[in-house]
Amino acid sequence: MCAAAKAPWVSLGAFFYVPFYAITLLLAPFSAAADCVMGEADEVVALKKVVDGDTLRLKDGRRVRLIGVNTPELAHGQHQAQPLAREAKEFTQRFLAGGDLELVYDRDRRDNHGRVLAHVYNHRGDSLESALLRAGLAFHIAVAPNLTLAECLASREQEAREYQRGVWAPGVWPLVQAADIVAGDGGFVRLAGTVKKVDRNRFLWLELDGPVAVRLDPKRDYGHFIGRDWQGRKIVVKGWLVDRGAKYVSANPKNKRWFIASDSEFTIEISRK
Repeated sequence: MCAAAKAPWVSLGAFFYVPFYAITLLLAPFSAAADCVMGEADEVVALKKVVDGDTLRLKDGRRVRLIGVNTPELAHGQHQAQPLAREAKEFTQRFLAGGDLELVYDRDRRDNHGRVLAHVYNHRGDSLESALLRAGLAFHIAVAPNLTLAECLASREQEAREYQRGVWAPGVWPLVQAADIVAGDGGFVRLAGTVKKVDRNRFLWLELDGPVAVRLDPKRDYGHFIGRDWQGRKIVVKGWLVDRGAKYVSANPKNKRWFIASDSEFTIEISRK
């Protein structure tokens, strides 16, 4: 799978909007933000503008997509802003103000939209990805092969979950049920379901209750148990819900119409039965 790219919008009912609570906390820099560091900067660059919480425009014209995080979408077209999208953008603007940026590359340097993929640090050397995750203004995503900092970033998201910050506060971000997916749904989701069937080709496919399958890398252990007895397990997965369309289902009636790719154990939670 290519590095993370924002997919079509999720049409899953109304999101809850967050009142102006603790916004000062969300926008304040966190101490120890200089963690999740790979090494010396590959480039020092000048910022032109913040497009949204996880996408930047440089003065040289390039667009940069942060590795390891996905922030809520701003309003566009007919779609309303997702919860905390504006706050995520403002957080990024404040975090990067005052100097040039440092870019550190992972294995893939471009996504399929031509954007630069990089870990981004401000002029003090603080990790933007870590700070967004700790504030609860982003979800951790782990897309192969750019997994070098996945464990560190996952721990920062876990901190936000434990303290119910941002998107992890009760009622802010929906947990979508696989059985409820209908035509028009797609984009980034947290999705829950029960594994009803397991198929295998060059991937491992977990078919859920509903029209969704989860695509796994069979070479990864997903960190949960020996033997990989998936049948009947409840899972929660983060990722982009891809609609293969009615024509695909017509030509492949045994396959699920929607799928989510999970490249690592950091994007899937698995019950122990």
